[in-house]
Amino acid sequence: MKKEILPLDQMLGEQARRIPRKTFVKFEGRKYSYREMDRLASVFASFLLEQGLRRGDRIALLSCNCYEYIAAYFGIIRAGGCVLPVNNLLTHEEVDFILEDAGVVTVFHDAECSATVQKLMQRERGNRRYHSLPEVALRSSGAGAQPAFPRTDPDEISTILYTSGTTGRPKGALLTHRNIIANALAACEVIHISSKDRFVVFLPLFHSFTYTVCVVLPLLRGAMLSLLPGVRPFQRVVKSLIMDRITLFVAIPTVYKILAEKDMPFFIKLLLNLRLCVSGAAPLPVKVIREFEAAFKVPLLEGYGLTEASPVVSINPLEKGMSKPGTVGKPLPGIDVMIVDDAGAPLPVGTPGELVVKGPNVMKGYLNRPEDTAKTIRDGWLFTGDIAALDEDGYIRIIDRKKDLIIVDGLNVYPYEVEEVLYRHPAVKDCSMIGVPHEHEEGKELGIMYVVLQESKNATAKDLRDYLAEHVAHYKIPRRFIFTEELPRTATGKIMKKELRVWYRERDMKRS
Repeated sequence: MKKEILPLDQMLGEQARRIPRKTFVKFEGRKYSYREMDRLASVFASFLLEQGLRRGDRIALLSCNCYEYIAAYFGIIRAGGCVLPVNNLLTHEEVDFILEDAGVVTVFHDAECSATVQKLMQRERGNRRYHSLPEVALRSSGAGAQPAFPRTDPDEISTILYTSGTTGRPKGALLTHRNIIANALAACEVIHISSKDRFVVFLPLFHSFTYTVCVVLPLLRGAMLSLLPGVRPFQRVVKSLIMDRITLFVAIPTVYKILAEKDMPFFIKLLLNLRLCVSGAAPLPVKVIREFEAAFKVPLLEGYGLTEASPVVSINPLEKGMSKPGTVGKPLPGIDVMIVDDAGAPLPVGTPGELVVKGPNVMKGYLNRPEDTAKTIRDGWLFTGDIAALDEDGYIRIIDRKKDLIIVDGLNVYPYEVEEVLYRHPAVKDCSMIGVPHEHEEGKELGIMYVVLQESKNATAKDLRDYLAEHVAHYKIPRRFIFTEELPRTATGKIMKKELRVWYRERDMKRS
């Protein structure tokens, strides 16, 4: 018989009763037990109810990583509210759009976001309230009886996560308790999470990948997480890896690339207690996997997901010899995937098409966007917008974003396929390919490759063109190579192709 799924805040309460003294979160040298984090969640819940929170009200979290963020997240849910984590790297105008679109009534923030909050308050058009996370956390839970917190159903919306908006205005994905917990339980099963595991968390908590994999997973298994404000300085991450005896390292490809290239002293590697590394949020080049595993002797498994799927869809198996670098593994238990053509018809093994997903992790829909919801979820299938292919063993190979597809003389060019090859060139540190309109022929596209070279390495456009000619078809080779010092990235390491297209248009304007 399947175990009943409890709402997220009740999961925390259950663990607080079962293992009250065990450390759940370690932050800036202090340990917070499951009981202490549960108490703090109730402090935030009580505060919101005193402020007049109504069931279903949307409460935003605008903050860097901190223990109060996690407590507030569970507290908002406990009070009957809905959590809206906001990317704290956005401008105040971008944040304002999200808050207005979601009808947010209260914002919890930290000191680092106070400048953004000041600008938001100047634009204020309603009666939205702003509260400091640390100040609320310091409140006493009171000597009297706790208020009766409302009962929550697992199928209620717990979280609204706004997509990055790479193809337009951001949209709020509506995720239920069941979506997130079912996803975390399935991931636990595949990568064998236990109460002995210790996670280090430096990716931003506002991201679905971080919260599901690095907070909900350890919560479900009664494990510990060492929470850091961010990835910089990286020495702090290394220190946590050693001092906190971290067993599970979750990061994005950029971090693994740096580690694979870093000449880390041998004794540091000996001190590590890692059993597994997981990569997500952006494509991971096979070269990086090979180099990282050779250097650290720890399995590095690539997974795939998207916000609308809570977010994990697949991951490479942990069992020896079962991982297939170059793929994002198999779907998690309980998740079905299919590759379809433009009409939604299934395609045979090995044929590229759009990846569609079905399972308990698929969102309810987009907030206030019925048309977008109907377009994205059809007959229970989530249309991901990613081009992929399935092999005969059911492993998924992501080829590219459907929106990033470039059509050159009527032929499909998937940028990631070309980028993957170019990453193998010894002089290339980073690269990203975009499609732009042909200068002289309407309706046609050209491939443009932005390239960051390794320090002290040289390569010309001809060198790179000749290298690609050995490995990919002629029509896939970019028309131009543009060398730059860095590429624009999101907080989770995804290269912002939309921004590269802006760069290219601006470059064209300067030349004309």
